[in-house]
Amino acid sequence: MRALTAQEKKQIAEVKKRANTTISKKRILLGAQIRACTAPAQMRRKKELLRQFDALSPIKGYPAVIEDKERSMVIDYQLFRRLIRSLKHRRVDIRIEPGGVLMIHHEDPSNSRNHGELELYEIPPWQQYALTDLPVIEID
Repeated sequence: MRALTAQEKKQIAEVKKRANTTISKKRILLGAQIRACTAPAQMRRKKELLRQFDALSPIKGYPAVIEDKERSMVIDYQLFRRLIRSLKHRRVDIRIEPGGVLMIHHEDPSNSRNHGELELYEIPPWQQYALTDLPVIEID
């Protein structure tokens, strides 16, 4: 796995700043709507707004688009790279499944009992809509 270049990191920082500004504005609007729900008849709406408010967290890490020959997905690239590096000296098979799931099968060549599977999920859709112009990284 290659490291992100300085240009890619700069591009991601700009995209994250724009996206977090958009998310912050949405949180402010939802907060005002939550405070406006004071009647007991509006409790269901208030609970739904609170759920939406809690789901709108700022974007962290280094989101990037990774793609293989067939599919692509948006994932925190530094987290993915750190995970792959922790599996060094193992046979690793990486596959992007439909629905935004990254399957990682790993096996220790010297010990056939030492193997496993990992699943990484792409970032939530509401964060993906805020992110535009992310760098694309191809995996083999």
